[in-house]
Amino acid sequence: MLPPWLEKASLGSIETLGLYIHVPFCRRACHYCDFYFTPRASFMEAYTEALLCEIDHYAVLLEAFPIETVFFGGGTPSWLPLPLWDKIFRRLEQLPTYTPKEVTIEANPEDITPESLSFWLRRGVTRLSVGIQSFYPQVLHTLGRFHDPEIARRAINYLYKSGFTTWSADLIFGVPGQRSEHVVSDIEFLLSYNIPHLSAYGLTIEEKTVLYKKLRLGRFAPVEEETYAQSYLSIHEVLGKAGFTWYEISNWARPGHESQHNWRYWQRKPYIGLGPSAHSYLPEVRWANTRSIKTYLSQLESGIYPVAYWEALSLDDLRMELWITQFRTKLGLSSMQIRQHIGEKADYVFGLLDSAVQRGWLKRINDTYHLTPQGALLSDRLILEVESHLEKVISA
Repeated sequence: MLPPWLEKASLGSIETLGLYIHVPFCRRACHYCDFYFTPRASFMEAYTEALLCEIDHYAVLLEAFPIETVFFGGGTPSWLPLPLWDKIFRRLEQLPTYTPKEVTIEANPEDITPESLSFWLRRGVTRLSVGIQSFYPQVLHTLGRFHDPEIARRAINYLYKSGFTTWSADLIFGVPGQRSEHVVSDIEFLLSYNIPHLSAYGLTIEEKTVLYKKLRLGRFAPVEEETYAQSYLSIHEVLGKAGFTWYEISNWARPGHESQHNWRYWQRKPYIGLGPSAHSYLPEVRWANTRSIKTYLSQLESGIYPVAYWEALSLDDLRMELWITQFRTKLGLSSMQIRQHIGEKADYVFGLLDSAVQRGWLKRINDTYHLTPQGALLSDRLILEVESHLEKVISA
């Protein structure tokens, strides 16, 4: 029996599902991270059993639609012991709809070994996403990463020789003390291994993180905007010359190697999230699990869905999500889509967008607006301007 909030969902409009599984274990907190995690490996077995129970809870739904993509995120999924991975895959494979085109696992370099890579390949994992962040010791130290550059290089070498045809690495730029030449050097090393996909995220300093506390104490100065922008534009230049497509603000891929699961998010396709703090979306309902591993375990043991909140999305929510998600991708937003969502008042918004074209933030191709690299640096500001303008126009 499905939970009552799903009565609000338009299940008839669903064609396929994505499945996100949050594995909430990390050896320690990185200095920039505010994601939910626990360092208590002693919970791993109980977590796995609870996860299997949660799959059972959603089995009616999961067995109703083909599961197209699976993404194991964290936390540090790769820290989970292989026997527990085996239990998870065995349960998923029992679902008649489990025929995914893509299965991704996020991994840290210290967990990548020939043994683990061989196991994941045998169990149907098609894509690995490695949290490199940097190959420079000082940058890794600032970020509070667990590995050193040599471990990261060794992991890339193992991965290159493993048989994975699609894999990705995460880098972080805009780190205090980091220069744009460092970022370019990191990318050039990865290109020497013919990397198919790369994600590069600008550092944001969130409250309740170690970096935030150090910033408040004056331990370091924020990165200057010019340095931040130079690093980001250098990434564009190097990867563009290497034949990569920029398909989302922070993501580049060789043709055919885009993250299919992440495309689901950006195109607002439905997905189910399992595990502590995981989010889910079905048209037009969104919900999120509890961020507490103890609450997650106890609620599932009691037969309760471990959901912290849910909401039915309004037309305004849907319109804003379209701007925030699709506008970030290479798809851009067409004039037709804008008119469909705003109606006769769309001309007011076109004026704002055309002004952004003149400023070099957007380009207009075949009646569709696309972010430029310069515009991507200011995308949050641009989206806020559009939202503010929309609110005034619609309420007028």
